[in-house]
Amino acid sequence: MRIKAFLPILARRARSGRLALLLAGAVLAAGAAGPAVPQSAPDGLSGLAPGAEAEAAEILASPLAPAPTTSPRETFASFRALAQRASDLLVEAIDRSANNDAIFDTPELKALKAAAVEELDKAASTLDLSGVAPASRRAVGISSVLQLEEVMDRIPLPVLSAIPDEAAVDAGAAPNGWTLPGTEIRMVRLEGPDGEPRFLFSGDTIARLGGFYSEVQALPRNSADKIDFYQSFVIGPGLSMPVEIYRYILSLPPWMLSVHFEQAVWQWLAFAGLTFVFVGLSFLVLRWEARRPRSMNAAIRSMQRIVPPLFIIGLLALYRWINDDVINLTGTFLADVELASVVLQSLAFAVIAVLAFNALAAVIVSMPRIGKETLDASLIRLVLRVLGIGVAGYILFLAAARVGIPLYGIIASLGVGGLALALAVRPTLENFIGGIILYADRPVKVGDFCKFGDKLGTVETIGLRSTKVRGLDRTLITVQNSEFAQMSITNFTRRDSNLMSVTVGLRYETSAEQLRNVIEKTAEMLRADERVKPDTVRVCFRGFGEWALNLEIWAYVNCADWGQFLKIQEELFLKVMEVVHGEGAEFALPAQTTYLNSDKMAVRPPAEAGGARALLAKVAEAH
Repeated sequence: MRIKAFLPILARRARSGRLALLLAGAVLAAGAAGPAVPQSAPDGLSGLAPGAEAEAAEILASPLAPAPTTSPRETFASFRALAQRASDLLVEAIDRSANNDAIFDTPELKALKAAAVEELDKAASTLDLSGVAPASRRAVGISSVLQLEEVMDRIPLPVLSAIPDEAAVDAGAAPNGWTLPGTEIRMVRLEGPDGEPRFLFSGDTIARLGGFYSEVQALPRNSADKIDFYQSFVIGPGLSMPVEIYRYILSLPPWMLSVHFEQAVWQWLAFAGLTFVFVGLSFLVLRWEARRPRSMNAAIRSMQRIVPPLFIIGLLALYRWINDDVINLTGTFLADVELASVVLQSLAFAVIAVLAFNALAAVIVSMPRIGKETLDASLIRLVLRVLGIGVAGYILFLAAARVGIPLYGIIASLGVGGLALALAVRPTLENFIGGIILYADRPVKVGDFCKFGDKLGTVETIGLRSTKVRGLDRTLITVQNSEFAQMSITNFTRRDSNLMSVTVGLRYETSAEQLRNVIEKTAEMLRADERVKPDTVRVCFRGFGEWALNLEIWAYVNCADWGQFLKIQEELFLKVMEVVHGEGAEFALPAQTTYLNSDKMAVRPPAEAGGARALLAKVAEAH
């Protein structure tokens, strides 16, 4: 928003003679055109109450001096002097631009406009804008200064000596503030940074300025100015609009220049069209992002996701600039547009922060020294993701402060509901802390084969909430981090070597000498193999089994990989077979020997046998 936006309108009127009285009054008051930024109070301040010139001289002595507000008199004089000074600078700019046919502003005109805006900003420091969002205070402040000045220029004002000064305040005057006599325009008493009193036009007064202005708009002005600066400021286009369009807007029908809800009709139409175009462009960008092909490279894919929110931020910046410097929206509506733009831009910046840290993690993980599925890669992703979320939260915190959300009060209120909140998020916190423990203690890492509880599997991912393990049957097992961190975990991948332990059975026909030779030569063979730890080799006769002489072979193989270990163990077993067969011994099979022995048995006489047969024959004949 630019106060200098309505200058071309006034300049146009000056060229046509409609500002003749205004310019004549300015010449009579000022005598002659002064420098762009004078260092003393101009004569144009003579319209103030008596004695105000000395106050104005003190106010305008330095461009960096704040507006004095330690008493109602100083605040009143500061506001009137600064507002009048801004008007004088604008009139001078109008006078010079009326005789200038250049398309663009000269450096002299730019200096005059910048000085006018500076005076208006300083005048806005006499207003209590604490109830206005920081992002829109400047827009509301300048608009309020113009409205309040137009109101004061149409009502009776007290003489300066009747307003309490600093001495009167020290004596106890205006303990709760001061009200302009005959009005509801009130100053509130606040405490400054050093404890001194400060009198500012109240927030309630600022909120009601629109109504005050409507009530006095038809009244005659007290000053020599014949132009309603606020009205011209509202209906005028922005300074960034081309001159030809300025002239076109000035030639619009009166109904297009009529003001409704602080904006002219042409401004409402321009705003609606601009909003439609920008919403359509944003929709097309998001649709393109959803449908475009994705890169197979994770780092490139992550960086591609940053493009749409960056484009949205650029669109919002352009949208805000056009509304402010081209269409020249004003007042509370411009403040609302600025707040909406700040909120949307902050959300886009927060998304960019998260995506940027994810892209950084993808770039780091893609380096050859870091495997994509290692624990280091998972830890890098976790740390950078948490940092991204933290930066995004900080951006949203700053945005909330800019739009006036009382975050400190919200944070303080969390102490009351902190217990309920902690109970509600307890499972999430437990899983998050469990994940941190897994990353810090590193009982397993991605790719490790482990046993947890009664399950076996290979760790695939360790996330913020859960750990995913691929089971032996190729099913995916998801375990909460809080539970996984408390389990007894056996990590088979972390073995520095594998144990080869086997019991060999030799036949009982093996002699003691053969058994002794098999033991010695097997031990020598194992110690001579470089893949076996020689100090761990143990070959011994363990005892007499049910069907074999049991020979135990024990040794550690220098191989952590289970598949390679099985291959080495196979080769060593074949060499053991060669040793056993070389000594003429044989491996025992589960067998059982049955010894038969003939015992003497009693034999019955043949007669008894024949008698029995005869008896059976008789029975058969009877039937």
